[in-house]
Amino acid sequence: MKKTVPGPKERLLVLVRHAQAGDPERFHRETGRPDRERPLTGEGRQRNEAAAGGLRRLLGQIDHLFSSPYARAWQTAQGISEVIGRPPEAPGSLEPPWRPKPLSEWLESSVARGETALLVGHEPDLSTLIGYWLCGRGAGAPVPMEKGAACALRVSGNFGPGEVELVWKLPQYGLRRL
Repeated sequence: MKKTVPGPKERLLVLVRHAQAGDPERFHRETGRPDRERPLTGEGRQRNEAAAGGLRRLLGQIDHLFSSPYARAWQTAQGISEVIGRPPEAPGSLEPPWRPKPLSEWLESSVARGETALLVGHEPDLSTLIGYWLCGRGAGAPVPMEKGAACALRVSGNFGPGEVELVWKLPQYGLRRL
C-alpha cells in the first residue's frame, strides 16, 4: 500500500477507534469510577503501538493528533504520539458524544488544506461521523469501527455530507502487519 497524502487543496482525516480496553461493567464494579476513566489493557497498549507503526508508514507526516479526553482514547493517542512524534491534543469540543455538524465545523477551523489529522475516538461516534459524511444526514453506521481500526477520509471541500471520500479502512491487525 502506498503512502496516503492529501493534495494541496484537500485534507486527509484518519479516524482511529481506541485500542482494547477492559470490560466496562467490571471496571465500574471493581473501581466505582466512571467509564470515561476506563484504561487500555496491557494487550491494548501493545497492539496499539504496533498499529501506530503501520499508520506512520501509511501516512508519513501527520500534522495533528486529536483525541477524545476519555482515558482509553487518550492512552491510544499517547501511544500513537510516541511512534509518530506528534503530541496529542484533547480539546473540549471532543468530549463525547460527538455530534456530526458541530464536530465538522470544529474540524473545518482546525485542519488546513494540505494537512493530515488523526482523530482518536469511540463507537458509535466514529460510525455516525462516517455515515454522516458519506451518506448524508440521518444516515446509519455504514462503516463500523472495530477497536484499534483506522479509516482514512479525503476531504475535497468542507467537512460535510458529499465532500468526503473513503480512501481506506484497516482493522488493527492489518495496521500491525504493515
